[in-house]
Amino acid sequence: MRKLGPLENILGMLPGMSNVPGLSVDDRQLRRIEAIVLSMTPQERTRPDILNARRRQRIARGSGRTVTEVNDLLQRFNQMRKLMKNAGKMKRKLKELQRLHR
Repeated sequence: MRKLGPLENILGMLPGMSNVPGLSVDDRQLRRIEAIVLSMTPQERTRPDILNARRRQRIARGSGRTVTEVNDLLQRFNQMRKLMKNAGKMKRKLKELQRLHR
C-alpha cells in the first residue's frame, strides 16, 4: 500500500473523502499500527477478543511498542467496529422508513 503514495493522497481519491476537513494521516503512526498488527498471529487478527494480558505483552515486545499502545489500538478498533455496526443498523432503518413512505 505504501507503493501507492501517501495515505492522504489515496484517501483523497475515494468518493466523498476529499471533502472531509482535517483529514490527515501520520505515516509514523501508521507504521506503529502496522508493527503491532504484524506482531499478531492470524487468529489474533481475526478474533481480537482473545487477546489476554500475556498476548498483549508478547505483541508489544514483538512490535517494539508498549502494552499501553497496544491497548489503545485495540480500544480504537473496538470503537470503530461499534461505529460501523451502528452505521449499518441506521442504513437498514432508513431503507425501512423509505419503504413505509411509499
